[in-house]
Amino acid sequence: MTIERDTFAGMGAFLATVDEGSFSRAAIKLGLTPSGVSKLVGRLEERLGVRLFHRTTRQMQLTDIGVFYCDRTRRIFDDVRTLEADVERSHETPRGLLRVTAPALLGQHRVLPVVVAFRRAFPAVKVDLHLVDDVVDLVEARIDVAVRMTASPPLSYVAKKLGDDTRTLCASRDYLARRGRPGRPGDLQEHDCLVFVTDGAPVPWKLRSDSGTPSSTRVCGPLRSNSVLSLRDAAVAGLGIADLPSYLVTDDIRSGRLVSVLDDFIAPERSVFALYASGPSIPARSREFVKLLVRRFAEDEATAVLPRARLAAPRR
Repeated sequence: MTIERDTFAGMGAFLATVDEGSFSRAAIKLGLTPSGVSKLVGRLEERLGVRLFHRTTRQMQLTDIGVFYCDRTRRIFDDVRTLEADVERSHETPRGLLRVTAPALLGQHRVLPVVVAFRRAFPAVKVDLHLVDDVVDLVEARIDVAVRMTASPPLSYVAKKLGDDTRTLCASRDYLARRGRPGRPGDLQEHDCLVFVTDGAPVPWKLRSDSGTPSSTRVCGPLRSNSVLSLRDAAVAGLGIADLPSYLVTDDIRSGRLVSVLDDFIAPERSVFALYASGPSIPARSREFVKLLVRRFAEDEATAVLPRARLAAPRR
């Protein structure tokens, strides 16, 4: 059985007639003519193949099947009103399921704390957090918010910049005491560098030359790894100089476990963005999560800035 175009209009006219007791009073309630209400109810009865009312010149009474149909129709209309109210509230109060994706390391260190804070603020929202380094198809995976590091965010999504993907070249004080501190990128050829590899190939370091032009600097050393965390631990242990995400080593530099080098030669290539679908009906959970991402990333950036004098390695 298919639902005809005027089925719900007929159901509404039927309920109004039951509540008001006549077609004429139902017509006033609905803003229709009495004949219009009568036709809607008549077509509904014809479609159902039953009589919903016993009609007399003085009154209208529900038939037995009319009583049943009235009860079920009223439930349906109540459900529709509840559904509409829930949908309207969903754009005002965060609730439901929020799907978020981010690169693994960035997600673990910077996005997960935001998720924890968001859940505390909005307990009616559940979060699916997907931390993967592969580029996820946001439509296929039904992602609400994606955090990505890129120089050119896709034009098909709203992109809120969270900050720059800044990096820090750093080593332990012990290593710099033994090997000296590089003064320019060319000095790295005389140092032990800890190299990140992906797909079996070493990733060159992006540095500015003395003239300020960004270029790829190929380095080598005693350790290559596809794990950024392993390179960070090796740098703390004094094995050499590592090129690491700034957010990962902020506490290490602040505490003196690591010392930054060649600060003036770092060449940031990309930024961190929060991506979400464009449109007038963005769920409140997505809007509020992006707002919190922007605020927390800004707070982290502000607290991560340290005076260079405090980061300098001691003279020997």
